[in-house]
Amino acid sequence: MERGLLMLSRSEDSLSQGSRVAAEATSAPDSKGGRKVSAARDSQAASAGKGPLKAAYLILGDDEPKVEKALRRLKMRIGQAASGDVGDLNIVEFWATAGTSVGVVNAANTMAFLGGLRLVLVHSVHMWKKEDKDRVVAYLRSPAPDACLALVGDKLPAADSLRAAVAATGDVLEYAAPRRAKFTDWVTKQAARLRMELGQEEARLLVERMGEHQHLVLRELEKLSVYAGPGRITTDDIEAVCSHTLEASVFELVDALAAGQGVQAFRALEELYAAGEEPMSLFYRVLWHFEKLVAVIALRSGGGTFEQTQDRLKLKAFPAKKLWRQSNSLRPERARMIVQALSRADARMKGMSPLPSEVAAGLEFELCLGAILTACRA
Repeated sequence: MERGLLMLSRSEDSLSQGSRVAAEATSAPDSKGGRKVSAARDSQAASAGKGPLKAAYLILGDDEPKVEKALRRLKMRIGQAASGDVGDLNIVEFWATAGTSVGVVNAANTMAFLGGLRLVLVHSVHMWKKEDKDRVVAYLRSPAPDACLALVGDKLPAADSLRAAVAATGDVLEYAAPRRAKFTDWVTKQAARLRMELGQEEARLLVERMGEHQHLVLRELEKLSVYAGPGRITTDDIEAVCSHTLEASVFELVDALAAGQGVQAFRALEELYAAGEEPMSLFYRVLWHFEKLVAVIALRSGGGTFEQTQDRLKLKAFPAKKLWRQSNSLRPERARMIVQALSRADARMKGMSPLPSEVAAGLEFELCLGAILTACRA
C-alpha cells in the first residue's frame, strides 16, 4: 500500500496544475517565502492548544525514555490533525540506510489523508552519508505544507548540514542520558516520582542488577512501587522483587568465580539454567570475561588508567567497572591459569570430551568452573 501512496508524490515535476491549485487553496502564505503553510497545521495547533507543528524536527540523544516520549507526543498530534480516524495511515517510518532518503522525500511529498498532516519518521539519521543528507537538506529548503519530517539519531556534529537545515525550518531537540557518575542520582529521582525513597546503596544495588539500562531500571522501579508502595525501599525489597539482566547474572557468576566462592557461583549458575540459558552460551560468556580480565590486568600493570583501559578495550560502563574491580584482586598468573582451563574446556566441549555427547557440554562446563575456583583459591 505504501508503494501505491508514494506514487501520489507531489513533486514539482509530477503535480498537475489542478492538484497544485487545490493544495494551495487550503494553505496560508509561508512567511519564509517557501511553500504554503497547511491549514491542517494551524487547526491542529488550535485544537491542541499548542503552537503549530513545525515542518521538521531533529531529535538526538541516548536518553531513550525521553526520545520515545517526544515521538509519542508527535504521533498523537498527527492523529489529532486529521478530520477523521485514519489510524496510522498518516505515519510512515524509515531506517536511515544508504539511499533511503529518496523514499523519505517522496513520502514527505505525498498528500496526507483526510486533510491531516503526514508524519515521516526516520530513525538512525546519524548513519546517513553525505548524499542522503544533501537530498533531505534540499527538501527542507521548501518542505511540503502538510508534512512533518522527524529525524531521529544518536548524535550529529555541531556543523552537520542536517542540523542547520532543520534549525532553519523547525526545531532541534537533544536528550542526553545521565552519565555514569550521575546514573544512580537519576535512579533515585525516578523512584521519587513514584513516591519511593531510594538511598544511594539501594540505587547502586539496582544498577548492579540491571546495568545502566534506563528502560529496565524504570520497569523494576514500577515493580517495587507495586510491591512495597510509597516510602523507603530497602535492599531486601530489591532482592525480593527485582530480576537480573542476563548481563548482570553472568557477572554475578564470574564475580563469585573470581572470589573463589563456589556455593555462590553454582547458585548463580542454577539461576541462569532456570532462565533457559545453555551451557555453551554461558561458557563463551565466561571465556570472554576472563580473556578481557587478563587484558585489563595487563594494561593496569603497565600503568593504564580506568578510562584508558575502557577506551582501549572498547568496553561499556557496566562490564568495565566490574573488570576493573576484579583486576585489583586477581594476580596475573592466576588469571592466565583460568584462561588455560577455559581453553582446555573449549576443546573438550567441541568434541574432544570422553563423556557422552548428550551431557558433555554441561559437565565439561561445570568441571571447568571447578578448575577456575581452584585457581582463584590458590
